[in-house]
Amino acid sequence: MTRDHAAAAEAHDALWAVLWSRRYDDVDEPVWGDVSYGGILAFARVFDGHTTLLGVDAGEAFVVFRSADPPPPIGCRLRVLAGATDQWRIVEVQPLGLGIEVRFDDPGAPADTAWIATLRGGVKRLRELLDARRDALSSRRTQLGGLNQPPSVEDVWREELAAISDRVAVETDYTAQEHAELLRAKAKGPRVADQEEHRLIAARKRRFTERGNAEVARFREERWPAIRDRASAEWEKYAAYRGEVLKLEDALQRIRALTERSVKAPALLDALERAAFPVRGLSFDAARLEEAAYAEELLRTIELLHAAIPLRAASTATSFSAYRAPTAGPSVTPPRL
Repeated sequence: MTRDHAAAAEAHDALWAVLWSRRYDDVDEPVWGDVSYGGILAFARVFDGHTTLLGVDAGEAFVVFRSADPPPPIGCRLRVLAGATDQWRIVEVQPLGLGIEVRFDDPGAPADTAWIATLRGGVKRLRELLDARRDALSSRRTQLGGLNQPPSVEDVWREELAAISDRVAVETDYTAQEHAELLRAKAKGPRVADQEEHRLIAARKRRFTERGNAEVARFREERWPAIRDRASAEWEKYAAYRGEVLKLEDALQRIRALTERSVKAPALLDALERAAFPVRGLSFDAARLEEAAYAEELLRTIELLHAAIPLRAASTATSFSAYRAPTAGPSVTPPRL
């Protein structure tokens, strides 16, 4: 990747140091194709300003990639996909937050765990804020109570028209005289009865249509505007109620998810303290925990740091000195001790 022997030697030594801290014996090369590799970015070096060497701890192997993209911060979670020929591209980056910097190529540096106490206090404060916020939202949800969905303006219009139609149908039913005429016609024979029945049905339909049209026109002019306004007001009231309920439920769901993660966070910090994690720098501001994005950043950072703890058993690794192979020669797999 580079003709600069000094840069190659420095990268070689740093890579061996990262391998030791991640407890691997050697690096693996990715298999080119329609595949993806996900894990923790543990090593990155940029050569000649345009070629990047990435080392990703994928859980079961330490895989190195050649990329033209600028490297994201060490310790982030990412996924690497095949790009151009002999190049890999970086996607789905989940970076560390809170100004934290992680270095895996300096395993001999003294471990400073003061940052863990700071984050413990931040998690405790976050729990208090989440509990208070959840209680406030639950109280508001109780105040809203339940509200049934009212009929829409169109449904009210159809119901009113149906009521008018039913009333007009009763008012325009066959008269006593028409019933008597139909009985006399039936007495004269089937043919006369059919003719008379068809005439009476046509007359009733005509009365129903004329009376119905008049009633609908009168209803539209006199009663409908007030009914429509009431129906619109009820629907708007329900829409506002439903919108607030949905927002409250979404907020409560997010709080429940954050609360579950915050409950697990102290155990993750304990594991980080036992691992003497090589964290440098911290710009945590507890006053910003009321911001949803900052609370998410705190929990995500703790989870990413915990995910970056080497999963391989310590017994699989040899001493760091055995990994410092000569930089000018080929890579050497150190012996087991």
